[in-house]
Amino acid sequence: MNSHPNWAQSFIAFDTETTGLETEGPDASLIVTAAAVTFTNGTVAHERSWLLRVSDIPAESTAIHGVTTETSQAEGVDPSIALLEIRKVLTADDVPIVCFNAAFDIPILNANLARVGLDPLPENRSLCPLVIDRQMNPYVRGANQRRLEPTAARYGITVDQWHDAGADATVAGLIFIAEVAAYPALTKGTFDELATSIHIWRDEQDASFRAWLARQPPR
Repeated sequence: MNSHPNWAQSFIAFDTETTGLETEGPDASLIVTAAAVTFTNGTVAHERSWLLRVSDIPAESTAIHGVTTETSQAEGVDPSIALLEIRKVLTADDVPIVCFNAAFDIPILNANLARVGLDPLPENRSLCPLVIDRQMNPYVRGANQRRLEPTAARYGITVDQWHDAGADATVAGLIFIAEVAAYPALTKGTFDELATSIHIWRDEQDASFRAWLARQPPR
């Protein structure tokens, strides 16, 4: 994978909005909208977005991202066409895919790809600013302070619109760039090495959270 020192400034930021939170298997939630934002030399160079045709978007999901079943049916693209395009965009160049909470977006994308007979993304292509933030700044206090908006605010990033795939992908990219500036050690190695570290950190963070839950008294 790319070892050029500029790889951390040139990548694709990706985000999805979905019908729910199930990420894997035949019952995985459907992608409603998706966006891929290309960063070149640390700035947004291009954005591509998709609205997919979905037959039933729950009201609670619409309340988050604003897309109704009626809008999706009237204006959306056939999922098999959109998902093929998404996969092509994400794999066209040898660059990282930056996703805030990649543990959600990447599995749900792969499940949707499988549903229409497409191969999953190549492994170890994604970098997760959420995992990086937890690893490098473990002492954030307060409920929900690891979500996208408060995390962006801690890095001095403000956005007028949230829960739009394009806006959220852009913010994820900006957070990653801010993390690279704040923690230079992140880019001392190659993309492959950072991706491997992020996978290890995520597993350790998940194990730590499970251990914390186990220590809580029953309610």
